[in-house]
Amino acid sequence: MVASKNSSSRKTIAVLGAQVSRLWNAEFMAGVLDCAEEHDVNVVSFSGGKPTPIPSPSGNLSYGLYDLIKPGQFDGILLSADISHGVSLDEVKNFIKIFGDTPIASFAIPIKKIPTTITDNSGGMRAVINHLIKEHGYKRIAFIRGPQGQIESDQRFEAYRAELKANDIRFDEKLVIEGDFSPESGRAAVRTLLDERGIRVQAIAVSNDRMAFGVLEDLGQRGISVPDSIAVTGFDNVGESQSMGVPLTTVHQSFYDIGKKSFEALMKKINGEEVNDVNILPVNLVVRWSCGCLPDSVQKAIVLPREVAHTGRLENKREAAIRALLGAAGIPENDPAKSKYVEVFGSAWDEFLTTLREPDRNTAFLKSVQSIVEVLQQNDYDFNAWQNVVSTFRKYALGGINSNTTMLRAENLFQQARMLVGELSQRAQAYRRLQFEKQEEILNNFSFSMASAMTFEGIGLAISKHFPTLGLERWYVMLYGDVGSPGSVSTPPPQNYQLLLQYDEHSFQIPDDRPLLATGRLVPHGKTPEDRRYQAVVMPLALASNRFGFMWVEMGPHDWDIYVRLKNLLSSALLRTMLVEQREQAQKEVERLFGAEQERRRGAEALSRSSRHLSSLNNIQKLPEQILEQLNQVLPFERGVLLIEDVNGAPVVQAHRGMPKNANLDEFNLKINGVDFYQTVARQGEAVVIADVQSKKWSQPEWLPQDKSWLGVPLYSKDNVIGLLLLSRADDSFSEDDSLLVSNFSAQAAVSLENSRLYNEVTSMNQVMERMVSKRVEELNNAYQTLEKHDKNKSAFIQVAAHELRTPLTVIKGYLGMLKSDPVIQNNQILSPAIDGVLRGTDRLHQVVDSMLDVARLENQTISPHIESVNLGLILRLILKDYVEDVKTRNLNLTLDEAIKQIPALSADPELLKKALDHIIVNAIKFTPDGGSIHIAAKVVEDKKRGDMVELSVKDTGIGIDPEHHKIIFEKLYQLGEVQLHSSSKTNFKGGGAGLGLAIASGIVKALQGTIWVESEKRDEETFPGSTFFIRLPLAK
Repeated sequence: MVASKNSSSRKTIAVLGAQVSRLWNAEFMAGVLDCAEEHDVNVVSFSGGKPTPIPSPSGNLSYGLYDLIKPGQFDGILLSADISHGVSLDEVKNFIKIFGDTPIASFAIPIKKIPTTITDNSGGMRAVINHLIKEHGYKRIAFIRGPQGQIESDQRFEAYRAELKANDIRFDEKLVIEGDFSPESGRAAVRTLLDERGIRVQAIAVSNDRMAFGVLEDLGQRGISVPDSIAVTGFDNVGESQSMGVPLTTVHQSFYDIGKKSFEALMKKINGEEVNDVNILPVNLVVRWSCGCLPDSVQKAIVLPREVAHTGRLENKREAAIRALLGAAGIPENDPAKSKYVEVFGSAWDEFLTTLREPDRNTAFLKSVQSIVEVLQQNDYDFNAWQNVVSTFRKYALGGINSNTTMLRAENLFQQARMLVGELSQRAQAYRRLQFEKQEEILNNFSFSMASAMTFEGIGLAISKHFPTLGLERWYVMLYGDVGSPGSVSTPPPQNYQLLLQYDEHSFQIPDDRPLLATGRLVPHGKTPEDRRYQAVVMPLALASNRFGFMWVEMGPHDWDIYVRLKNLLSSALLRTMLVEQREQAQKEVERLFGAEQERRRGAEALSRSSRHLSSLNNIQKLPEQILEQLNQVLPFERGVLLIEDVNGAPVVQAHRGMPKNANLDEFNLKINGVDFYQTVARQGEAVVIADVQSKKWSQPEWLPQDKSWLGVPLYSKDNVIGLLLLSRADDSFSEDDSLLVSNFSAQAAVSLENSRLYNEVTSMNQVMERMVSKRVEELNNAYQTLEKHDKNKSAFIQVAAHELRTPLTVIKGYLGMLKSDPVIQNNQILSPAIDGVLRGTDRLHQVVDSMLDVARLENQTISPHIESVNLGLILRLILKDYVEDVKTRNLNLTLDEAIKQIPALSADPELLKKALDHIIVNAIKFTPDGGSIHIAAKVVEDKKRGDMVELSVKDTGIGIDPEHHKIIFEKLYQLGEVQLHSSSKTNFKGGGAGLGLAIASGIVKALQGTIWVESEKRDEETFPGSTFFIRLPLAK
């Protein structure tokens, strides 16, 4: 929809409400929509919550969903009463300024020059309080008011005070509790009144029915009888008020009429006609059980002796009886269907007289009563109106009968009529219940389909399947940004958005082209109906503080729960889509980081092997080719060239790999931006990466295949560039990590080249060789320091990576927790276990990240133990408690030596010690086969240097450890298990891990001034020789 009007003269108005439901909001909107249909006007309903201002960077205020409404976009705007609930009148005035000069009307929001329609709140509440005082003699009447500053709330409260004063009852402010028109505030008010203030009351008058429902519920849970112990009244007469366990005495206001009158006032304002600022509609007291009275319908059934006195012939009372029946049903004089009522009432009166004369015609009278019920039911008059009509009919009829026989016949007819009305009422209720259950079944099926949707395609399947059944034909979803990174509801929404999903012409689509739409256009261009009148609903899509966008749906059924359910289900589906996308991204990032670290480790190991191999070579003729051979093992490449400068400083090809057979290496020359690539690298003095030669002005010999990426690394000798390693890749690009790895290799290669040359001159230059060797040793040390620096960089990388991963993992876990608490998820037998599985995977990722942080802190020596006396047995029991289920599942025999109870206190940090012991015990569990045993013992031993210490041993019957691994198992990233099992479980047999646990344990023990080692004969997965880990720690002084 756009700001300009459509080609016809049809007007379009916007209705703004905080929310819609099956309560009064639906009745109000029914009146609005029916009146709009009469006036041939389009209606767009915005349900965007209360208008809370959000400051924007530009200094303007944003009102969330309502920002979509621009001045002049609609012919008029109608404000529903709940827009002002919880908002001051001044805030509402500021809010409506964003609509400019657009004509505005309201329901129960009094603003100067804006017509508002309101019911007689004062008269209705005074009638309630007067009834409680005069009819029941109550004086201790508590009052639950609505929000202060809201006109309906204030008027009803002032009426309560005025009626107390009129009856000489002192106002007691302790009997007044403030609510917010919700059932929750009604329950809270009872707690405040009875528990916190300890006040006894005879009755509780409530400002609206919904709060009264909460009062009835809380009193019922306390075992307090209503109305025998405390009477309760409400205000509004919503549909549920007469179907409560105790039917609620309340004040009836027709929200349907309010909707029509509000709309008519707006149309007058649009057309420039005169309209009152305030239009007050009458109300009436509806007496039911909750105040202690019999319902109106029961009271009206009573016929007093004076009412059955002979008052004239029945034939002459027809017109008076019809008028009385119209009044009994509550039918207004200007009702459009009045002639129909007069017709069925008159026909029933005639059939009644005929049946009195001809007893065999009683069926005809009962059919006429059924016709009355049908007409009343068609026009939304309920069971009470039916009964009132029968009671009034009886009064008028009995007053014209003077024969006992005729009187008995008449009473039998009325008894049959009441039985018939009761039967019809039960049928109507059963039909409504059946229709409601059918609708709920449709909605529940839709909810079930949407609950499993994790992608846009999944949402589309649910929409396509259920929208035809729900009666929805046109639906558009607008997205403010990226689903993977939605905005916050606490920040202003963007000024533009894009079409994400759509359903029209019986087809669901995910548009490939998503052009940005500016605020003010609610649907894509050309999608607003222009050849017919339409009614639409606009709702925000948000969940868990995430704002995704909004949806526009053309109304089909007038059951507002359909649109609320659709909004909530779609918001949940978008949140799930976001979580899945974030989880996949996090998983990929973890895998990438872990793979990169593993790749670096493998590269470092290959570099170490290559360095050793090159160092062992002394033949200067074969060494260049070996350099390229070894480099290819460290870092695979497509083509490689080793250039060494001759005595004149000119680069000469010493070795090559991967070159075509027709290669003319004498003409080998690469240029970038017209400059020789060798000179470019030599001049910069460091590695140069050309990620994609297509993005550079690159030239090369014609015989050389066109590869994508090149890497040039200088060879240094005595701080001078003596050559160059040139490598290429055909399809992939070299990375900075690749550059660093080859640079380290080049340092060793340069040393090897130099050493090889020196070796060939050793016989004649022995003394010179001594000095050169000394220099080379220094260069080797520098190379080692470079590797050591690389290792430190790796540790820093681990620390940064762990910190960066921890935050998104925490966010994912929080979102999963909120998602798991969603009743829709909890009731889904497929999705709930899936969410549990994702939570377990997230916890496992947290453990890996925590271990990475522990390693980083240990290496950086940032862990400061808090030394105190520690009970070793207590810590061990706490650890073993965590693995009871794992041990039981794998049938392991995990025992603690009884002597541990006698071990004196240790001098250690309890938290750090617990973490170290946990890693050692988990390691034993992990490498002990199912059915094996683990025994933990401790004793006091004498250390020659440090005196008495506690020696703890963890002995298992596992696969054992080869002696050559006894020391390196305590280095970080060293793994004994199988990598492919590392994420399965930290207690699965032979399940590898991140290679950090034993390194953490070793670092902690050293920080606690202790020692750790392992003893094992060998590794054997058939005989299971087992291992024993020992830890020595000082005793407390």
